[in-house]
Amino acid sequence: MKEVEKLLKLGEDIKITKIEEVRGEKIIYLESRKQKVRCPECNKFTKSIHGHLKPMIIKDLKIEEQHSKLIVTKRRFKCYKCNKIFTEEMNINAKNKKISERLRIKILQDLLDYNLSLKWIALENNVTDMEVRKILEEAMKNQPEHIRLLPRIISLDEFKADTNEGKYACIINDPIHKKALDILPSRKKEYLIQYFTYCENRHSVEVVISDMYEPYMIVTQIMFPKAIFVADPFHYTRHVMESLDKIRKRLQNEYGPRSKEYRILKNKKNVSLLRKYSNDVDWWVYTKRYKNKHMVEILKYDLREQILKIDEDLKNGYALKELFLDIIKHTTYEDSKVQLQNWIDLCRESKIEEMVEVSNTIKNWLEYICNSFLDERYSNGYTEGTNNLIKVIKRVGFGYRNFKFFRIRLLYILNNKDKKLYKLQKNKKQKF
Repeated sequence: MKEVEKLLKLGEDIKITKIEEVRGEKIIYLESRKQKVRCPECNKFTKSIHGHLKPMIIKDLKIEEQHSKLIVTKRRFKCYKCNKIFTEEMNINAKNKKISERLRIKILQDLLDYNLSLKWIALENNVTDMEVRKILEEAMKNQPEHIRLLPRIISLDEFKADTNEGKYACIINDPIHKKALDILPSRKKEYLIQYFTYCENRHSVEVVISDMYEPYMIVTQIMFPKAIFVADPFHYTRHVMESLDKIRKRLQNEYGPRSKEYRILKNKKNVSLLRKYSNDVDWWVYTKRYKNKHMVEILKYDLREQILKIDEDLKNGYALKELFLDIIKHTTYEDSKVQLQNWIDLCRESKIEEMVEVSNTIKNWLEYICNSFLDERYSNGYTEGTNNLIKVIKRVGFGYRNFKFFRIRLLYILNNKDKKLYKLQKNKKQKF
C-alpha cells in the first residue's frame, strides 16, 4: 500500500483501506483520516459524524500501466454550533464528476497534442469519447462567438473543413504575434461582412493580409476603411512558379511519353531545379541521374542547361521566373511598382501564353502586391503553417462533422500549442 500511496501522491489526510485488482484494473479504496472538520457555515470545528455517503467510484490515472478506479467513502458531519449537516471535502474530484481532477488535467494535456484523436485519448484514459468532448467544451466555455477587438494587423485565409456548415471555413489570425483569433464556418463575402460588424475597433485595423481572393479584398474595403490590403507573397510567387510548370507540361505533352525530352521534363528532381531560386542552389555539386540504363553523376548546372536547351519557351520562361524572384528578394517598396511593371512588359513581349496570362494576374493585383514590400512581416506564412496543422488534426480525427466542436478543438490547440496551459496545476503539489 505504501508504494501505491507514493504513486498516487496522497496527502496525510487520506488513507488507503484496501487495494483490489479486478479485470486488469486496480481498485483502490480511500477514506479520510481527519478526526475533525471545519463547518462551511460558521467556520467552527466539529467531530460529530452524522453518517456516511454511498461509496463513490472515481476514475483515475494509470498505475503501473493499469487503469485505476478510486472508491471514495465520504462522511457526513453535524455542527452543533449552527446545526448544519454537511459532507466532508476530499479534493479528489470536482462536484458531480466521476473522474479525478488530475485525470481531467491529463486529458486536457492530451487534447493539446494534435497527433492524438479523441478516440485514442478516451481509450488511453479509460473514459468515453463523450466525456473527452465534455471536458474540452467545459475548458473552452468562455471562448467568445465573435471577436470584439482586433489587432492592428490581421490575416485571412480559408481551409477545407467539410463540416455540417459547408466545405470551406475561414481562419482569422494575428500574424505578428502568431495567434489564431477565430475560425468561421464560411468564407463568403456576406458572412464575413456580417461577422465583422461585431468588431468594435474596425477603424483601428491598419493591414489585412490575404491571398488573391477577391471577396477578401472587397470585405477589407467595406469593413476596414483605414486598412491597406496586402497580397500574400507566397501566393503571387506561386502563380509565377505554376506558369513555368505549365510551360514544362505543355512541352512534355508535345514531345510524347516515348521521347528523351519527356523523361527529362517528367523527372521530379529535375522539376525541383526549375522551381528553386537559382541563388539557393549550389550548381557545382554533382547529382545522380539515370542515363543509358545506369546511374551517372552530373553537375546540377549542366543538368539545368540540358533542360533549358529543350525549348526556347522554357528557357525564356525560366529567365522571367528568375527575374521575378530577384525583384521579390531585392526590390524596395519605392521601386517595386516600376520593377514589376517592367517585368509585366517583358512577359507580354515574350508572347509565351503562360507568362502573358500570369502577367495579367500580377497587373490586376499590382497595387496590393506592392503593399507587401512595405514590411517583410506582411505575409501569410504563419497562416499557411496553421492550415497545414489543421489538415493534420482533421486527418488524425478522420474528419469532423460538427463545426462548433471542430472550432473549439482547433482554437484550443492553436492558441496553446507552445505553452503548458495547466502548468500551475502541474507544478502545484497534488493533494487528495
